[in-house]
Amino acid sequence: METLVTAPSLNEIARDLVSRRATLGETLPVLSRAEFLAASDAALLAVPGFRQLHAERWDPALPVPEDLTALPEGTLGSCYARYMEHYRLSPDFFPIRSRLGPDATPTQYAVHRLNKCHDFFHVLGSYETSDSDEVAVQSFVFGLAPAALALFLAEAAVHPDIAQARYKHLRDIYSGHIQAQDFERGVAAMSMLGARFESLLEEPLQVLRRRLGISERGSSLLGHRGENSCAGFTSLPFFTVAKAA
Repeated sequence: METLVTAPSLNEIARDLVSRRATLGETLPVLSRAEFLAASDAALLAVPGFRQLHAERWDPALPVPEDLTALPEGTLGSCYARYMEHYRLSPDFFPIRSRLGPDATPTQYAVHRLNKCHDFFHVLGSYETSDSDEVAVQSFVFGLAPAALALFLAEAAVHPDIAQARYKHLRDIYSGHIQAQDFERGVAAMSMLGARFESLLEEPLQVLRRRLGISERGSSLLGHRGENSCAGFTSLPFFTVAKAA
């Protein structure tokens, strides 16, 4: 009897890349293939809430951090505002072309959300902006949506602004190895892809993390201080073992 050999699934390919300690840059030629982008579309539409987001092309304005300072301490909005101030960050930092038109595929729309909500992922996952934590948070996102992240990185790599000094941080992550622990955190928190973060700013951060399946980050990784070439300076860490919110 002839043995049927099936093509590897998107999840199998992603896990193989992680097990081989592939770099984030090495995911681009693999996961940008048409069959994996189609598999990504199907997987994203199965995430609760994402199908409706994509159908609406939901795209509210990002909150102005200064407008969130009155929110109660411990809420997503309050933490986001303090985080952005701490690292002197501005929303919508990455150089990427948005795909929001009626012909935008689910994966293309997800790329837009990954870009726009990047700082929410930092806050929800307790990731600093150090060079090492930027690789870690992108490994987390790789667990959430591997093909969408690969497409995001592929588009950022050819953006005319990528050579600017302010994007050294972004250029460096292509050589960063996917972190298995952060990848698994992302896999477990896939429901984040269907979340409307801009409408959840008054939610208690710890409650939101539990609801979205975001596990606590290991205490040995919290509060890590490292070079932050993105913001152009090295800061004391925002998250600490004693106060991971």
